[in-house]
Amino acid sequence: MGISPELQAISNASDSELVLICAAAAERGAVFCRALGRSEQSEWVDASLGLVWAAAAGDSVQDECAEALDELEMESQDDEDDSSRPEFYVTQSVALVGNALAVSLRPSAAKAEMAVNAIRSLLSMLDFKVGGEKPVIVRYGDHSPPVGPLVQMEIDAEREVLDLLAREAAGSGQGGPRTSAVNRIQASSTEFGGRLAPSIEEVAALSDWEL
Repeated sequence: MGISPELQAISNASDSELVLICAAAAERGAVFCRALGRSEQSEWVDASLGLVWAAAAGDSVQDECAEALDELEMESQDDEDDSSRPEFYVTQSVALVGNALAVSLRPSAAKAEMAVNAIRSLLSMLDFKVGGEKPVIVRYGDHSPPVGPLVQMEIDAEREVLDLLAREAAGSGQGGPRTSAVNRIQASSTEFGGRLAPSIEEVAALSDWEL
């Protein structure tokens, strides 16, 4: 299977675009921490996202981003790998914000691709749970089944960001996205979290998680 158009576009993005792509991905994934995490985790996520968006807008916040990243690395992170537990999703959500901080300091297409793949993976787990946990068997030579509605919502969000960045690049001779574009992407990424929250709450109820 070839690389998706979205990942191909990310691999060709400029440094300033990579910072914005990772900021948007972290914002879309932050709802997991806000819904399932502890208050101190959510506070760190919110404060760090503020720095990431400031960096995406071109502000000089490298020192603050480095300090936030140090805070994350000093915290004893639960390496939770059991996807049946809410802590797994919180850990992944926090890691996405840490990744965005790191990319704001040293842009990396590989880290941007990783962020997008991480969110798709998280949402595919939610789709599976909400869909009744019915396995799909794909025989050799058959077409892959369509992605679930939440993964499709994520792909649509990725395309929205990339399309806006492409229009920005074509319409302005500046080195990076304008503040208006950053604000639009931040708003749409925040709105994505609002649309995703009910599905997280549904999975929490199906899984008997305490919120």
